[in-house]
Amino acid sequence: MKTNLNVVAVALMTGIALAGLSACQRQQESALKPIDKAALQTLVDTTVKELLIPGAVVLLRTPQGEFTIAYGTTLLGANSPPRADTHFRIASNTKTMTAAAIMLLAQEGNLSLDDPVSKYVPGVPNGDNITITELLNMRSGLYTYDDDPDFWAVLERDPTKVWTPAEVLAIAFKHPPYFPPGAREQTLDVRDREG
Repeated sequence: MKTNLNVVAVALMTGIALAGLSACQRQQESALKPIDKAALQTLVDTTVKELLIPGAVVLLRTPQGEFTIAYGTTLLGANSPPRADTHFRIASNTKTMTAAAIMLLAQEGNLSLDDPVSKYVPGVPNGDNITITELLNMRSGLYTYDDDPDFWAVLERDPTKVWTPAEVLAIAFKHPPYFPPGAREQTLDVRDREG
């Protein structure tokens, strides 16, 4: 079985990022320049065309309001414009965005990359011994929920089920870790993990 995303690490990194953000002081007034919706639409249109992306949605929520910009189609060869509630599979992009937020929090001194994940997310197997750096480097050793056969059984029965982060973490945490934290890099193939 192949998996293209270590969602356990992403869920933990997201939790750490959110915990760090909630600890940050928020500005009373927005420092944002006024949003020009036409310029934003032009920027999205130009970028999407340059990158040959068939469809995209940008949802921007600011103190100035909510701006939704759409481009293209959700189905090649059809006129099916994307909307804010359209499901887009972003896969491993989530790791990059979460890692960027964590690095900013570390740079601002709101967390340390050497902090154990248990400081931010309780109940993580080996959580006192897994650092944020090991999560970011895919070296936590944590079991990936989408290796669990029960997860796939539920998914086959109800492919539209929306999973909460707590649900997928509970699935992952009921299994022993693949290897001790930092022992090696987590691979995307289960057979490699067991080897």
